[in-house]
Amino acid sequence: MIYDTILARASAPGSALRGILRISGQHAAFATKTIVENPEKLSSKQHSICIDTRIALPNLPPFPAKLLFWQAGHSYTGDETVEIHTIGSPVLLDAIMTALLAASDSVRLANPGEFTLRAFLSGRLDLAQAEAVLGVIDAANDVDLKTALHQLAGNVSAPLSAMRSLLFETLAHLEASLDFADEEIPSVSAETLQQTLSEALEQIEQLRQKIAHRGVNDSKPKIVLAGLPNAGKSTLFNKLVRRDAALVSPLAGTTRDYLEAEIDWEGIPVILIDTAGIGNETSDELDASAQRKAQELLKQADVVIYCYTHLAGTPASTEYRLNAEYRLNSVAGTPAANTVFFQTKVPNESLEPLIKEVSVLLRCSPVYGVLPNTALRCREALISAEDSLIRARELPDSSLAALEIRNAVNQLGLIDGTVHTEDILDSIFSRFCIGK
Repeated sequence: MIYDTILARASAPGSALRGILRISGQHAAFATKTIVENPEKLSSKQHSICIDTRIALPNLPPFPAKLLFWQAGHSYTGDETVEIHTIGSPVLLDAIMTALLAASDSVRLANPGEFTLRAFLSGRLDLAQAEAVLGVIDAANDVDLKTALHQLAGNVSAPLSAMRSLLFETLAHLEASLDFADEEIPSVSAETLQQTLSEALEQIEQLRQKIAHRGVNDSKPKIVLAGLPNAGKSTLFNKLVRRDAALVSPLAGTTRDYLEAEIDWEGIPVILIDTAGIGNETSDELDASAQRKAQELLKQADVVIYCYTHLAGTPASTEYRLNAEYRLNSVAGTPAANTVFFQTKVPNESLEPLIKEVSVLLRCSPVYGVLPNTALRCREALISAEDSLIRARELPDSSLAALEIRNAVNQLGLIDGTVHTEDILDSIFSRFCIGK
């Protein structure tokens, strides 16, 4: 149990019409009562209440304030909490904080992220949701905000919880049958065990797909331009970045190395990549090296724009599209589902349909399932859990399988915080600002 009471300013720095102070802990109501004119209202038995009052500080005339009060068990932190909404003068807010700190020895200034840390420790949020709170605060665009809100709503936590419950139940049956072998305890059949492990592995793979593109070096989705040599990729690249970034020539094979640029794609920050042409056999080592790099980039792409010049001025035939899809699959392993076909070298061709189609794919991409910080933290735990479950599926001995399942459960616990260390908590909550 946490005994001290924490205090911080919850509104932005500087002057404003309204300023907010947040105090949470066992002495939150007690400390607040020492500065308001009608303290008895904070003794309400209601779970939450809004109070109009006035604050009276030494050497200052009383001034209006609104108090939002939550009893323990009903607040964001899980502790007794009071929010003070009043005039947003920094000097006035500092005076209130000084009075609250003097009201009790147990009241202290909050550390960065400590309110959300307490919400985690009290079980109000899990670790992935706590990171989502920071994601909401730091969101730079609507896509970042939606990603953070989805994670806060439990799109990571819910499947993890279901998966851990499934494995826990199986583990309990396995260990009970091993510990009490002489008693009539129903054991887990080999068929049921294999089915459970397969289901868990499938869910882990789905979660890994969500975080696969949240790279260590960047968190922006990648759009890769692909196609045969001299298909107009570099020309399209220049149009999209709105400058002459790539060399353009009528000669095939002008692009040998890849180019990339960060651009805004209908409100989504992306990395646009121009690659060398693929699909033609070559004996030139430089061309072959350029094609290999293009294939590597295609495998990392969230969306592929396949450029073609087939039958200029007319839509691509079904046969051509099937051949292009086959080429992408066989050469680069890129699924057609995340590919947009764009006919280049058409006079006055509008980019509007292309931009709209790519936007739809970007917003449906699994890259938006998980925040980048969560993805980086989860990656190793998911790999370890998956390896343990694969070994458990192959082991004939139930006791050894149980050990592997327990390790998988612990690894999954590192993601949602069911299993955690001080280092993990410090790493996450030190990124928060004070008051959150």
